[in-house]
Amino acid sequence: MLELKNLSFGYEPQHLILKNISLQLGNNHQHVIGLIGPNGSGKSTLFLNLVGVLRPTSGQIIVDGQPVKYHKHNLQALRQKIGIVFQDSDQQLFYSIVQDDVAFALNNLKYDTTEIQRRVQEVLEELDIWPLRKSPIQYLSGGQKKRVAIAGILVLQSEWLLLDEPTAGLDPDGRKRMAQLISHLVARGQKIILSSHDMDFMYDVCDYFYLLNAGQIIAEGTKKTVFTNQQLLENNKLEQPWLVKLHQKLGLPLYNNAQELFDQHDSM
Repeated sequence: MLELKNLSFGYEPQHLILKNISLQLGNNHQHVIGLIGPNGSGKSTLFLNLVGVLRPTSGQIIVDGQPVKYHKHNLQALRQKIGIVFQDSDQQLFYSIVQDDVAFALNNLKYDTTEIQRRVQEVLEELDIWPLRKSPIQYLSGGQKKRVAIAGILVLQSEWLLLDEPTAGLDPDGRKRMAQLISHLVARGQKIILSSHDMDFMYDVCDYFYLLNAGQIIAEGTKKTVFTNQQLLENNKLEQPWLVKLHQKLGLPLYNNAQELFDQHDSM
């Protein structure tokens, strides 16, 4: 369980980016949590607070009942529990060869060589990039780089995975593969928090949402609660997903994702 208690953050105390946020993440009905909001709302800043890159100006982050401490050893443990993949994957790819980069954190933590090799192979196979293990990272596609960055987090066996704009720069096939990957990870127990401006993608893959604007939580709820409120979305410069538009404009059932709609059509 992750809990934020009255969390505020600003690079200057008089100019807060996050303002008195209190919420709990990881309840039983929250498998893939979506963090949505317009540009400048504070989504990425919230992510950086969750992984300890930034320290709250006031308030607390509590992980499994214990407040986060900001000593080097504590932060190292925090980042093994909560991993983040940035919008620009190149920001966290340090080695030139795929398998070396994925092993980077484990080598830093001085894991046994045999264990490192086992974990790297396991994760690369799970993410369907084992054939790329000896490939130069500079020649990979955007989608492949994102998978390598995710692999570098999953080898730590982190309980939480934060994905900041996971579809940014991806073509339609890459976007589809990302959705399938998230579904796979959740099915085997991974807890995921997503932040994205792609409302169609967020609607498809997330089951609970927090709407952030001007550093404050404006609304929260299921996809039905949040996305059927057209006025709420317009007020926060967000667009309704196309499935919700079909539901409201044409009277079709509110499908949970595009595949559910297509499966229903094929069975008719």
